[in-house]
Amino acid sequence: MTVFAGHYGSIELKRVGDTHALDLEIAKSDLYVSRQRFSLGTATGLDLPFGTITTGDRIKISAKDDRGLPFRFYKNAGNTQYIDNPNASIGPLEFFANVDTLGAIRMYRTFTDAIANPGVRYLAVPLDQTSTVPWQVRVNLLPGSFNQLGQVTGFTLSTERETVDTTALGGKYRDFTSSAISGGGTLDCLFSFKNVIGEEIPLALSQLIQKIEVGSRFQGKFYILEPGNPQPPGYLTNEGVFYEVNGIFTKSAMTVEADQIAECSFDFLTAGEFKLRAGDSPVDLRTENNVSIGKESTLEELGVIEEVT
Repeated sequence: MTVFAGHYGSIELKRVGDTHALDLEIAKSDLYVSRQRFSLGTATGLDLPFGTITTGDRIKISAKDDRGLPFRFYKNAGNTQYIDNPNASIGPLEFFANVDTLGAIRMYRTFTDAIANPGVRYLAVPLDQTSTVPWQVRVNLLPGSFNQLGQVTGFTLSTERETVDTTALGGKYRDFTSSAISGGGTLDCLFSFKNVIGEEIPLALSQLIQKIEVGSRFQGKFYILEPGNPQPPGYLTNEGVFYEVNGIFTKSAMTVEADQIAECSFDFLTAGEFKLRAGDSPVDLRTENNVSIGKESTLEELGVIEEVT
């Protein structure tokens, strides 16, 4: 029996996003200039349902007319170069969102800043406007990047192949043929609602389940043996064993006891293809900015994959 002494599993999660677009509006009263944040509402003047956009989501917001967007766009992370004319920025704005307890949004360049909410390094901030006519916008939830999930204490992942009974009428022995493969599992964490080092937090998984408008899908890498140093004797530093899955969270549970640390657990089902990878890491795919896909963390790094025509 082989024992990987001193090694532990880990989980990386990516928020998948959704193809569903939301047609919303920004009213003058939704622009909180002094606090560098804004709100979104429906065309009927109602607030968004709770959990539609959560902290760490990668958002694209587009103007639906030639009025542009009522924001100051910063050209650099130091917030010293900017565009103040909304009409000069009609094109889509992509950012990582920080959402406060009132549902107001701040726009950051990186996932890490969106989680930490440092109050600097904004991608854009709202401008004081005189117009009282709401800005009509379209909002999309975009795929993010893979981020380490913090406070994990364990996980289980099981797979199952369904069978179809093909026994002929009058047969004395049953016969079966294989059908679809399905999977599912559980994920256990210590409860945490704040993180300043750029990891996904357990609270984000609870919020993901409550995304009524855009669903609760994710991509995950569940490591049994994580690539990296140190490795067991005879293994290479880039070798690992992990499940790569597309899934949907279906259940969230909190456990709070007087003499124990608060814990949370999540159940999920696989949705679509999943893979059990072993050995060397798969071929590295890179964007036109020469950034490894799956390790991107900023909007600039995400770049664009060039299409060969």
